[in-house]
Amino acid sequence: MNSRHKYINREITWLEFNARVLQEARDKTVPLLERLRFLGIYSNNLDEFYKVRYATVLRALQLDHSAYSNIIKGQSVKTLLNDIKETVSLQQDTYDSAYEEILSELRKEGIYFINDKEVDEKYEKYIKTYYQNKLSHTIAVYLWEPNIDKIPELKEGANYLAVKMVRYSDTENNNTVENSGIVKKTKDWISLEKQNKSVSTNTYAIIEVPTHLFSRFVVLPKRDENKNYIMMLEDVVRYNLNEIFDIFDYDHIEAHSFKSSKDAGLDLDQDVQESFMERISKSVERRRRGEPVRLVYDRDMSEDMLSYLKEILHIDPYDTLSPGGKYNNKRDFIGFPNLGRSDLEFDKIEPLIPSALRGVKSYIKAIEKQDHMLYAPYVDYSVLLKFLREAAIDPKVKSIKMTVYRVAKKSQIMSALINAAKNGKKVTAVLELRARFDEANNVNWSKALQDEGVQVIFGVADLKVHSKVGLITYQKDGKEKQISFISTGNFHEKTARIYTDFTLLTAREEITKEVAQVFDFFEFNYKIKPYKHLIVSPLEMRNKLYKLIRQEIENKKQGKPAQINIKVNSLSDKRMIDKLYEASCAGVEIRLVIRGICCLLQGVPNLSENIRAISVIDKFLEHPRIYWFKNAGEDAVYISSADLMPRNIDHRVEVGCPIYDDEIKKQVMDTFELSFNDNVKGRIQNSVNGEYQKNNLPKNRSQISIYEYYKKLYDENN
Repeated sequence: MNSRHKYINREITWLEFNARVLQEARDKTVPLLERLRFLGIYSNNLDEFYKVRYATVLRALQLDHSAYSNIIKGQSVKTLLNDIKETVSLQQDTYDSAYEEILSELRKEGIYFINDKEVDEKYEKYIKTYYQNKLSHTIAVYLWEPNIDKIPELKEGANYLAVKMVRYSDTENNNTVENSGIVKKTKDWISLEKQNKSVSTNTYAIIEVPTHLFSRFVVLPKRDENKNYIMMLEDVVRYNLNEIFDIFDYDHIEAHSFKSSKDAGLDLDQDVQESFMERISKSVERRRRGEPVRLVYDRDMSEDMLSYLKEILHIDPYDTLSPGGKYNNKRDFIGFPNLGRSDLEFDKIEPLIPSALRGVKSYIKAIEKQDHMLYAPYVDYSVLLKFLREAAIDPKVKSIKMTVYRVAKKSQIMSALINAAKNGKKVTAVLELRARFDEANNVNWSKALQDEGVQVIFGVADLKVHSKVGLITYQKDGKEKQISFISTGNFHEKTARIYTDFTLLTAREEITKEVAQVFDFFEFNYKIKPYKHLIVSPLEMRNKLYKLIRQEIENKKQGKPAQINIKVNSLSDKRMIDKLYEASCAGVEIRLVIRGICCLLQGVPNLSENIRAISVIDKFLEHPRIYWFKNAGEDAVYISSADLMPRNIDHRVEVGCPIYDDEIKKQVMDTFELSFNDNVKGRIQNSVNGEYQKNNLPKNRSQISIYEYYKKLYDENN
């Protein structure tokens, strides 16, 4: 390999990550319903990729090449777009094959999907009644009038049907004919085609299928104890097309699904007269009207309907056209019902309670005594919720501060803050309105918090607040005491069931003082002080990580223990990659667990021969960030909210926290070891076809091994 090619393009390595997700859908050792849900995860990921990443590359091609900084040598923006399209096209073939295979396996398990042409008399009444009682007053129908160049704004993520009604110049009767998924009146469609009958009018319409109100999957009444029949919501709509368009005079009607992915760029006005929240709200509204960058459509859609759709959606040659099957938005498979078939799902785990926190009356007193680490979802997230509820009602607690990036729509954590404010405590929420795709939810929460007397700080000018930290201040024996909680993931009780994340609870004064310093910076941006213990971006993170890497190089030269271990979601910062290459060339062993984007090349002679990088994709989403430096045998371990991307290091407020408790430090290091040595779900980063890691260790599916590790640890300490 030519040494000048030191990086992999960010977009290409992201698509390789999504291919690993698709591998899970194809893996026959994965429970069947989970395979279907992995198809949904893949589709959801790809939708977001087009809305954010592809849209960014496209804007660079159309407007300003310099706006895109991830081009590697020998590559142009145009060739990158072509590479993306080719890669996605190949993955789509794999996806379609996996989808058909899963449907076949579901049928063997007595789970059947029926479409609008497969409805027999035993379900006809139920489907018509379902439509009348639930759908008839909720579906939206938009008629395409002649000579219009636009249609009503389409909602992001909604399911749509493009409808064509055809009226022929000579018809003889009004018999309804059904053939090949098309509803017709009068003569048979094929016969009319053969007779070259001229068409007098085509009328087009769009139906919005209300999947935002109802499940995409209509479970039909059981007729057989061993069989389940499912109908897609859009097929219920298709089945009732004649009733929907009863006032129109047509001979033939057809409906085909489509969806468009829009540019999700968030452009903020610079009008200082507008409040920040108003600008965010308007930006979200502009996103809703964003330009499409991808059109996915039923390949059976007629050419004239597709042409008209492309015209009114303003699809240009640079946008991606993806012919697909009858059904789009397969991301909804994430929420596919279990139908009472738990045998076709992952085994559930019973979340653990750390032995030192079992049965405690006061979490505040327990944290005063020693540090505690929660590792969701293996450890019950209710521990953090109960701690916050205690702080909300304890008269000794005077103030609560925390950062808010993503929270649940019905958040117990936000409810605890509101409860605390109602109890007269000073509550501060540093709320990041620019959390992509969560802006609307955060705007709503900001209003709710302010209405209850919570002080809401909308981040920092020109910086996104991505750190996950909290601080509780209380009185004890006439003195002010503080407890900090620092997490690698969002304070979100719903995602805590499926994301793996560390949360440290500590009363160590060296940590709490510096967390308080972070909150001072949020409130008074001119108060910039150095940090001795925390690693905070954008002020110090890059330089401190460089220093830690240089120290490992120096330790190696001096014959001292030297090793770098990093676990993050993404690694794309080229300068940080260069530092890791430098350490590798100095002989430092580097072990990386990178779930998603990894622009680093491993195992290249005279560049990265001492670097090994893997990715773990399994039932839970791997999300913690760990930075572990061997430090001449005195292990330095940090947990952080920051990935190794330019935006995290240079353009966001992130916090890395050292682990000083020896027992907890060992837990984090042991957890890393189990992840890195995964020989069941661990894949070699950027390998051809997602090659699985092989080693001489006993079978180790890390997410199972880690749960067993903590279960044994807590039982022994009980």
